[in-house]
Amino acid sequence: MRKSLLVLLMASVFAGCLSSSAPVEVSNWTIDVSGVASSPGPIPAEGVSHGAVRLSQVSVRAPYDARQIAVLRKNGSVAFDAYNQFASSPAALAKGAALDMLASSKAFRSAVASASAVRSELSAELSINRLALDCRVEGERKATVALALTIVRDREIFAAVTGEAAVDAADGDYSKAFSAAFAMAMEKALGGL
Repeated sequence: MRKSLLVLLMASVFAGCLSSSAPVEVSNWTIDVSGVASSPGPIPAEGVSHGAVRLSQVSVRAPYDARQIAVLRKNGSVAFDAYNQFASSPAALAKGAALDMLASSKAFRSAVASASAVRSELSAELSINRLALDCRVEGERKATVALALTIVRDREIFAAVTGEAAVDAADGDYSKAFSAAFAMAMEKALGGL
């Protein structure tokens, strides 16, 4: 009796593995501004506004801090795409992209990560207020990014700037669309320094 129960249990467990319909794969997307952001090239010392800046923190406001891509819908609700997600937490992806953008900016001589031993007068705090696929307009799908960048000097706000961008994502390449939207939003914010 136990042997037949075990055989029946094993058959039901393996039935899902042997079924003919394959599960739909989840696509993992990233945010990578290399090749997307404008590269200023070598910056003469007299063109640099400030010294080194430390990227001290990156936060992503809820509900956009989930790995599954948030989808803004026409009725005002937010859905989460079960088949499209970020390859890591949005804050972790944005941290590398933001560091690249700060490093290529003409506003700073260099940019370093929070764990660096390099001395810097300035620190940057990045808050991403929206990171979503905007599907509110019928027939349109746009990767949207809205962010706020705060530059701190001696524990005082030195500068506070914002940037926002939306990029067409109809081709389904969410890495390309979110990378471009992030780069454009950061360029707008950095342009406000």
